[in-house]
Amino acid sequence: MTLTTENVWREFSDRLRGFLGRRVSSTADVDDLLSDVFVKVHSRIETLEDETRLAPWLFQITRNTLTDYYRRRPAPAAALDGVDAPTVEDDEDAAALIAASMRGLVDRLPTKYREALVLTEFEGLPQAEMASELGLSVSGAKSRVQR
Repeated sequence: MTLTTENVWREFSDRLRGFLGRRVSSTADVDDLLSDVFVKVHSRIETLEDETRLAPWLFQITRNTLTDYYRRRPAPAAALDGVDAPTVEDDEDAAALIAASMRGLVDRLPTKYREALVLTEFEGLPQAEMASELGLSVSGAKSRVQR
């Protein structure tokens, strides 16, 4: 086969289109990429030294073109159609569920740490009030909550 862009197109365009089509969902993008590949082939066909390496050479150009395509494309945004925005009730339900599941873990803590967490996190007591209720300094109360 005489190595011309036209001959390469006839022999390989369908295979390369299939290769691209399995990796890109948009038919228009596949066609654009295939055109880009053959522009590169046309400009570099004279650099191919061994015609028996034509197929690997073409697929390497195609892979590189595909890599460039994905690099310059912005990441797709997640579709949120049909998804309702969370409501305050959802947040309150989630907080209650988390609190209930955490309560079992907190109950396993040593008494001094459990008391500090229950008063501040479950009963909503400010750390300063919790400190005076437990007879601790404010910094000591904060340490118990953080541990």
